[in-house]
Amino acid sequence: MGTIVLMAAFAFVQYLFHTVVAMNASTMVVQLENLEDTVIRNQTDIVSQVLVVNMFILVLMFGMNFGVKLFFKSDEDQQKLCDLQEKNLEQQLANLKYQINPHFFMNTLNNIHALVDIDPEKAKWAIIVMSKMMRYILYEGNHTFIPLQKESDFIHSFVSLMRMRYTEKVSIKLDVPEHFSVGEIPPLLLICFVGNAFKHGVSYRHESTIDISLAVENDTIKFRCINSKVSESDAEKGGMGLESVHQRLNLIYPNHHTLVVEDREDTFSVWLELPLTNRKDN
Repeated sequence: MGTIVLMAAFAFVQYLFHTVVAMNASTMVVQLENLEDTVIRNQTDIVSQVLVVNMFILVLMFGMNFGVKLFFKSDEDQQKLCDLQEKNLEQQLANLKYQINPHFFMNTLNNIHALVDIDPEKAKWAIIVMSKMMRYILYEGNHTFIPLQKESDFIHSFVSLMRMRYTEKVSIKLDVPEHFSVGEIPPLLLICFVGNAFKHGVSYRHESTIDISLAVENDTIKFRCINSKVSESDAEKGGMGLESVHQRLNLIYPNHHTLVVEDREDTFSVWLELPLTNRKDN
C-alpha cells in the first residue's frame, strides 16, 4: 500500500514538473517571438532611418552641386557682361575720336592756310596747338582715365583755335583754371559738350554766346557749358551725340554722377558733376 502511494506521489510530481517546464518553455517561446518581432521592427525602423538620411544627404549633395554650378555660371555671366560693357565703352570712345577728328581739323587747317601769308607767326602757333591736340587724341584717348589737367589743357587748346574762326559777334567765356593738382576723368568726355556748343550755338550772322566753366569743389568735379541757340540753317552740321555720353557716364559712374541738360528756346545748357577720383589707369 505504501509503495502504491509513493508511486502515485512520484507520478504527480513528474506531472507538475513537466507542466511547469512546458509552461515556462511556452512563455519563453512567446518572449522570444516578441523579442524577434521587436528586433525586426527595430531593424525596419533603423533601415528606414538610414534610407531617409541617405536620401537627405543625396539631395543635399545634388543641391550643393547645382548651387556651385549656378554660382560659377552667374559669375561667368557677370564677367562676360563686364567684358561686353568694357568693349562697348572702348568702341564708343573710338567713335568719339572719329567724330572729333574730321570736321574740326579740316576747318582748323583751312584757317591756318589762310594765316600763312597774313600772319605766319600765328599760323605756326596754330600748327603747334593742333599737333598737341592730335597727340592727345591719339595717345591719351586710349586710356580709361587721365588727369583732369590734360582734359583742361585740351579744352583750352580747342577754344583757342575756335577763337580764330569767329568774329567779335561770338562771345566766348572760358572759366577753366590753368592748373588742376587733383582729379582724374575719362578722356574726351567734356569736349563733347564743348564741341556741340560751337557746332550748334554759333551763328556767323547773329551775336552768339558760349559760356564754359570747369572747377573742383568739395571733392566734386563741376562742369558747365551754356550756349545760345541758332537756327538750323546757321548751325554747323554734325555734332557729337549726347546719347553716347550718357552711356559712357552710366558705365563709368553708375549712380555716382549728375548730368542735367536743359534745352530752352534760346539757350542750351549742360551741368555735369563727377566724383573727384585719383585712380590708376586700367
